[in-house]
Amino acid sequence: MKKILALTLAVVFTLMLMASCADKTPTPTAAPGNSDAPAATATPAPGKTDAPTTPTDEPTPEGPFPVDERGIATEPYNYPLPITTSEDVITYWWSTYSPQYLPTDKDYQDTELPMEVRNRTGINVEYVNVPTQSRVEDFGVRLASDDLCDIMSYATAYYPGNPSQMVEDGYFANILEHAEWMPNYLYQATYKDPTDKDTHESVFYTEDLVPVAWMLWSSSIVYDSGWCVRQDFLDKVGMTADEIVTWDDLEETLKLIKTSIDSVEFPMWMNSMIEINNYWQFNSFDNISVVTTIALPPIFHKDGKVMMGCTTEGDKALVTKFNEFFNAGLINADWQSYAFGMGFTQHTYNNETFYQSLGAAQIIDTKRLTSDPDCNWVAAQKPLITPDQVIHAGTIRSRTATGNAGFATKNNNLELAMKWVDYRYSPEGWELFNYGPEGLLSEIGDDGVRRNTEWALSSPNGINLGGLMSVYTIGQLVEPGMISTDRALLNPDAAIARGASETWTSWLKVHYDAAGALPIGVRLDTEQSQTVASLRADMITYIAESFSGFISGTAPLSEWDNYINTLNQMGLQEILDIYQDAYDTYMARQG
Repeated sequence: MKKILALTLAVVFTLMLMASCADKTPTPTAAPGNSDAPAATATPAPGKTDAPTTPTDEPTPEGPFPVDERGIATEPYNYPLPITTSEDVITYWWSTYSPQYLPTDKDYQDTELPMEVRNRTGINVEYVNVPTQSRVEDFGVRLASDDLCDIMSYATAYYPGNPSQMVEDGYFANILEHAEWMPNYLYQATYKDPTDKDTHESVFYTEDLVPVAWMLWSSSIVYDSGWCVRQDFLDKVGMTADEIVTWDDLEETLKLIKTSIDSVEFPMWMNSMIEINNYWQFNSFDNISVVTTIALPPIFHKDGKVMMGCTTEGDKALVTKFNEFFNAGLINADWQSYAFGMGFTQHTYNNETFYQSLGAAQIIDTKRLTSDPDCNWVAAQKPLITPDQVIHAGTIRSRTATGNAGFATKNNNLELAMKWVDYRYSPEGWELFNYGPEGLLSEIGDDGVRRNTEWALSSPNGINLGGLMSVYTIGQLVEPGMISTDRALLNPDAAIARGASETWTSWLKVHYDAAGALPIGVRLDTEQSQTVASLRADMITYIAESFSGFISGTAPLSEWDNYINTLNQMGLQEILDIYQDAYDTYMARQG
């Protein structure tokens, strides 16, 4: 019965969301060849034994690693390699937000990283590469036909229900029931730092359910992305980045740059999402304003009252401010054309942008590849209403990143699929996926220090280090595994990126207290999730179109009340009531 219900939801979900997922991804360009790349060779695996292990049908009661009473590994485990000599092939539903960097002369699974993983583990994997703009439709069709791949990346974003339903409906496996096949992942979420409640609650949907494998940061959280300014432009008008503190400061500076720097027509450049999840830049109005075509805006609260992003008076204040910026020509006129900032990189390199979002490591590449040798991007602080403001609205960041993967119950070989993913969290496998095959993007020198290779830093075929990482290392945004903030900082310019991260992280400690963040442990039950799923599809589309329209002026701000009324007619208040009940239930449990 549950599968029938899920199939029905999947069909409805697919039909309703196909229209909402218009392609806003930058048009891929032909990927440059990689003929200049050094050849990758299979490196011997630490701890490799002469006798390969072959998966068995039944898990052995006594494994090779210590476990607790639930079977969760209490320490990291390095697999004897190869993991298998089986000829079984695992299918992996996968995509990348940087398709323009993929080689055109071979399939991704035949590139250096997948080949090295296959050489080490012995596991054969078929990568089913689905363009990001097609993933919602493709997932819905596969779910409706009960034809999921063995491993489905980013499954939580596309399933028409909550992560609990993914398992309850019979489509995805509960990882906790197969703890012996994923020792490293469960160790990371449980024993690496037993005091890290947020990461544990992110991984364990309930204490007896782990529905997906999340991408995890290898260490404590730092903010490695934020908004930046061209300090060399500020030098020309006698200013420093530290002087841009409030919204008024930002507006005055944007106007000054627009009139003073000839190459800058639009000083502030942003993309269609406005914000990046968990890297909130414009939330000082007690708002969270992020627009996507696959999910509702985030839920947060104010003094215990649950709210949804893009629907509050604070959100209205933000779009009013941005509409003023847009009308004054301070924001790039085509901002809705870009799904991510990487889409307008060439404008950045051509000295056309002054204020935009960059990853800490991107700052290094951007300085090197911009046509102006004096280019000097520096981290900027978030705009505040008053200089001493402490922001409450936001979300809680754990060690979990965006990417994840679920394991289909209709699996060619569930044990192999889980071990292939768990290898990414093992001490040896994490290093391979995080840094790439040895000698390609980085290598360990005679002094034991890992550094980026000269080839990687030379921007071969015009591809910067960030682009190379999207091909030769793990994909942070969609995949499961584990990553480190230092993987792009293994070069002489690393201090620049670290300084930017320190600026953003230190600022947050002073000006953000997360008092309005919804606790990670707030969960919807199955009935609540089904109700939200039945209401959200049309609402997602309507919010994306209307909220963006308020900024660009295609939807007049005088229509804000009608916008909210329409959302309430579509079920907004019902959704808020559901989350309010879940929040109140969670808080009651906390005593």
